[in-house]
Amino acid sequence: MLEFFDTNDKKGVATIYDRHILFNSKLIKYFSNAYKVRVGIDKDDKKIYVFMLNKDYVLSGEINETSLLPLSVSKSYVRIASKDLIKFITESFKLDVNKEKSIQFDAIYDDSKKAIIIDMEGR
Repeated sequence: MLEFFDTNDKKGVATIYDRHILFNSKLIKYFSNAYKVRVGIDKDDKKIYVFMLNKDYVLSGEINETSLLPLSVSKSYVRIASKDLIKFITESFKLDVNKEKSIQFDAIYDDSKKAIIIDMEGR
């Protein structure tokens, strides 16, 4: 049987630093309409969920403003900067990150959840 190679364009990398999370260029397109993000964790499944929210939804007031995070989008990466978020993640998953040490994780866009899911099991 003939099988063809097909890259998984929904799979990328999320790197957790001491002050932010950085997503590589493969995931940029999923942030194209995002105005803010909302991040949730599932300790049992060891996953982080990043939900991209458009401006209309954010301004509708349906979500508490304190749970929304800004993002920076460039041509080669997306960054979510929040020391409080990183503290929440590192304490929840017992990670050791600092100025000299970051950790990379596989990340994939999930169509059904409309979120990027970071697999905290590692790479």
